[in-house]
Amino acid sequence: MPLFTMISLFLFNILPYFIIIFCSIKMVKYVNAHTEIDTTLKKMVKSLTKTLIILAIIPSINQAISLVMIFFSTINSDFINIIRLFIYSLYHFTPVLNPIVCILTNKPYRITIVNYF
Repeated sequence: MPLFTMISLFLFNILPYFIIIFCSIKMVKYVNAHTEIDTTLKKMVKSLTKTLIILAIIPSINQAISLVMIFFSTINSDFINIIRLFIYSLYHFTPVLNPIVCILTNKPYRITIVNYF
């Protein structure tokens, strides 16, 4: 694979998630350093940060799996092609997983869901 293609794949697929994680860490440090936070607000900021980090990690896992499949896609057999189609279809589950993560990391919603089931 040409070097330019590998660099562009990195820049457009993986780098944005590092930026999200970096910004969330900076946000937490700024909030902790510049405000006197009561315990309720501190819990909310902690929950928001955890949610943002998880929401950044889920798509990056999908991206990493697909990039590995693209780099090692020299084998062409029916079984490998079926596996590729399955893995590439994981991209479409990111919008489904994001609300689920938000619901499960937010305590009132999580309690409601747990009580429902």
